[in-house]
Amino acid sequence: MSQDATASTASWYRPPFVGIAAGIAVLFGIAMGHTILVLMRDLLDAKEEIRTSEVIVSLAMGCIGFVMVWTSRAKGEAIGSWMGFIAGTLIWTGFFELSWKIFARALNPQYVMYDGAPVLNPELQVIEASTLAFFILMAFLTINKETRCNMMMWIRNKLGLKTGPAMTGKERNFAAVTALESITTTWACYIITILLVDPRIIGNPMTMTAQLPWLFFFFWGGYLLYRLTKQKHMAPALRYAIGTGNVNWIWIEAGSRAKFYPEIWIKPLQYPVSMSLIFASLVVLLAIMYQNRGSRGGPVAA
Repeated sequence: MSQDATASTASWYRPPFVGIAAGIAVLFGIAMGHTILVLMRDLLDAKEEIRTSEVIVSLAMGCIGFVMVWTSRAKGEAIGSWMGFIAGTLIWTGFFELSWKIFARALNPQYVMYDGAPVLNPELQVIEASTLAFFILMAFLTINKETRCNMMMWIRNKLGLKTGPAMTGKERNFAAVTALESITTTWACYIITILLVDPRIIGNPMTMTAQLPWLFFFFWGGYLLYRLTKQKHMAPALRYAIGTGNVNWIWIEAGSRAKFYPEIWIKPLQYPVSMSLIFASLVVLLAIMYQNRGSRGGPVAA
């Protein structure tokens, strides 16, 4: 490879391209997670009923995610982060989405309505019921010295919590860390979105008070995107992008509910070209990240 070609390739692994690539990959990954779930339920005729085939496919998907985490536990930061991101998406789509549906059918809560229109279906209400369990889990992760989530470390610093030194980076299981981050941020943003649209909590969704939180997440998401473009290494950028992407997904879904644009990610059969392009772009971005296996995800020397 010529020196000019090497320099051109290396430029893709520098700011702001590192952060932009990671951010787009995560956003496209979130979209494909929705698409996979919708396609699976459509193809297996499981939109309403729980089918045996749906259970088998969902459990297989989640198990593949765990196998990916296990086999990547000692692969290093770059590959571990890459595999963990995919594994977290598979575990959420396979295990979590199936469990929400099973409990929703078992408990059979009524739709939450507002002004004669359905707002929350049974599955979303089951997720909402997990709010306290989620925050207790987050509290334990926050006080764990091995947790290096930027937000949790910020909370620890503000509360003056001295947890002691963490283990060295070489001892970390980056696949497990990234998969857990993917799952928890997805879970958190589901809960936040549900709470912000529940009329039993916010009342009239068209009031200024009810709309202000969406504006907050829009600006917070923009700030996180700015910070993401400052990332210098692909693997940390991908992990940072998971939280960034999920925060921005809150207002992206809000825009679709406001009918500014269609939710193409849950209508793949109506928008096959768009979703195929998103899938292809995701594969290309993940392939670029996979090839980037140098120190802390930096470019490998030629």
